[in-house]
Amino acid sequence: MLDSIDPNDLMPLEVDDEFIFKNEVTAPETPGPCLVTGFIHHSRVFLAAIRDPYSKSSAKEPCPCVRTHDLNLQVHYFQGRLDCLRHLLADIPACLQLSALTSSFIGIESSNNGDLETLQSQFASMRVNLHITHIWLQSLILDQLEVAQSHQHSQISAISQSDHAGTFDQRALWLYREELCRQLFFILYNFPQPSLESNGLHAANKVRDMASSLLACPFHPEDPIAKRVAEYVQRSTDILSRLDSSEGMNAMHLQTWIDTDRILK
Repeated sequence: MLDSIDPNDLMPLEVDDEFIFKNEVTAPETPGPCLVTGFIHHSRVFLAAIRDPYSKSSAKEPCPCVRTHDLNLQVHYFQGRLDCLRHLLADIPACLQLSALTSSFIGIESSNNGDLETLQSQFASMRVNLHITHIWLQSLILDQLEVAQSHQHSQISAISQSDHAGTFDQRALWLYREELCRQLFFILYNFPQPSLESNGLHAANKVRDMASSLLACPFHPEDPIAKRVAEYVQRSTDILSRLDSSEGMNAMHLQTWIDTDRILK
């Protein structure tokens, strides 16, 4: 279904709820960013992992069932998704960029300090979610690309009796994975702890997914990439111990992992 629709038709109006009435939508007196802006860009990040989020239709692209039986199509598709995601957040509004980490909040004015602090907190939490999700999805697609390229390399080797094809691609993929880790650590070490905690297990599980991917490093332990990956795993473990210990305030997220019907009452 997502391959045959215009994503813009699914996006909500970029105004906050208090400006939407039964018969009309009004504009705020002072134009500025709103929380819906974050939702729209977050939706486009998820959509970009599947298809181009700005094209009206991707019906001309091979469907998933066709790609399943063609490794060349799989590799091309995953590379395209990574290229799209890599630059997707380059021109997002200033209030959602990583440069908005400072206490001064770009583009928002309020005479009520309490309202301003609440809005700052909401945007900070939203920025964490947006950028961690953006990095996490690239990591997931990178895993799939590596598997597809490995199978493709095996096919080529079986035909050509050569073991050299694809070697440099694998190293390039792991250098890309290292870059994603560095981006993730920048966020986790520089965003305020409350912004991370407010995302609960959703953030922790994405960090855990990326860390578990690092455990499959194919290089010799003395290889420079393998040594750096070991350091990233250790850092991820330290970060996860901090995030997991703060999950008490967000314990309601755990209900999605529990079969409540089987709990004795």
